[in-house]
Amino acid sequence: DNIVRYSWEHKIHKIDFTGVYSLQQNQDEKMRGASKDLPFNSLWYNLQGGEMTSMTSSYVQSNLMSFLGRINYTLADKYMLTASLRYDGSSKLADGNKWSLFPSVAVAWRLKEEAFMQSVDWLSNLKLRLSYGQTGNDTVSPYSTNGTIAGSQYYSFGTNTVIGTYPNNIRNDKLGWERTSEYNVGVDFGFFDNRISGSVEYYNRLTKDLIMNKSIPTHLGYSSVRDNVGSVRNQGFEIMLNTENIRLKDFSWQTTFTLSYNKNEIVDLAFKEDLGVYSDRLKGMQGDYNNRWFIGQPIGVIYDFTKVGIWQEEEIAAGEHLKWDPVAKAGDLKLLDLNKDGKITDDDRSVLGQTTPKWIGGLTNTFTWKDLTLSVFIQTVQGVMKNNTLIGMAGDEMGRRNTATEIGYWTPENKSNEWRSLSKNSNPHGYGFPCKANYTRIKDVTLSYNFPAQLIKKMGIG
Repeated sequence: DNIVRYSWEHKIHKIDFTGVYSLQQNQDEKMRGASKDLPFNSLWYNLQGGEMTSMTSSYVQSNLMSFLGRINYTLADKYMLTASLRYDGSSKLADGNKWSLFPSVAVAWRLKEEAFMQSVDWLSNLKLRLSYGQTGNDTVSPYSTNGTIAGSQYYSFGTNTVIGTYPNNIRNDKLGWERTSEYNVGVDFGFFDNRISGSVEYYNRLTKDLIMNKSIPTHLGYSSVRDNVGSVRNQGFEIMLNTENIRLKDFSWQTTFTLSYNKNEIVDLAFKEDLGVYSDRLKGMQGDYNNRWFIGQPIGVIYDFTKVGIWQEEEIAAGEHLKWDPVAKAGDLKLLDLNKDGKITDDDRSVLGQTTPKWIGGLTNTFTWKDLTLSVFIQTVQGVMKNNTLIGMAGDEMGRRNTATEIGYWTPENKSNEWRSLSKNSNPHGYGFPCKANYTRIKDVTLSYNFPAQLIKKMGIG
């Protein structure tokens, strides 16, 4: 990095300028060889002395070049303006899309410094903030826009066997920067000599040309391609509250509370289709059905059937399944027939939840007694759903997996209405077994001790 700084100050005016030129290069060179039946213990210095079993090598390089200019202006230590301009170029993106410009601007007002606020003794800090900015993302593997070659592979030509190569992935010669534009408004506050302090922020973040793996028909020879797939909006708020509950000579107790809420929504897609052709329940909606991307919904949704129980032997014998799920047998999953057409089809799927949390909370308590500190962090994650792949696999493994009998899977003797049978194809419709993934846990406990400076000096540590 090459950095240039300039500062100027006159009376109530203060200006700081920073200019940066940055060049990052990542280079990875590998060579691996293996040999057996060496005549003596020569380690890796005489591989050719034995029978070579493998020899591989690789080389990967990527570059990121950046130019940045930023200016800070402060008036009377109360009014602040920051503006910056960043110009980035990435070798990992396609020709013609390697370079992009990212601007940002922010303003702030320290209300506490105003004359009319000086008489408010209980208020230690009050600051309003407003900002807008853009950032870029180039999270792709090097050379993926050119297409990589895999080898060596053996091919048969008549009676001859030759060594050749094949394309390792589908190239995308139009892949460009993922661009995120964000508006942010916030307030910082402090009360009673900052015994109580914190901040409240609202953000509205729009990401365009989102870089993700897009599923493609497998008859093309590949299952996915890295692409700019569309636009996603994230908006929500973040709250942080710090309190100094006890402040004594040798003991203190501090608490930090955080809460963040986020609403994720697909705004647009590069490829979109009428979803009504797949299900009557999706009429009027657009999206990419193969990837389960629905415009107006979160980017990660659980779109599945609703489980209502397990088919029992007496229900099958009475023929109750014939007007509900004709292929069902005892021990199979009983799925809700949403459209009441007497069969289980894609029209019976619905959006059950999302794979990202709606809100996350945290609580940290820090206790300090002299030089001893104990910190306990509790985290809660709510509003998230995941498919339980272990349950999904266990029923069709046909004895190849040690499945605990204590779970209580359905058998003729154990007529469970919660767990299906372990017989083959007891899940004929491909139910994903979604379940709530909310949790609250003690995530971290840290106990630390600060040794006295005099002791450290005597020990010669410093």
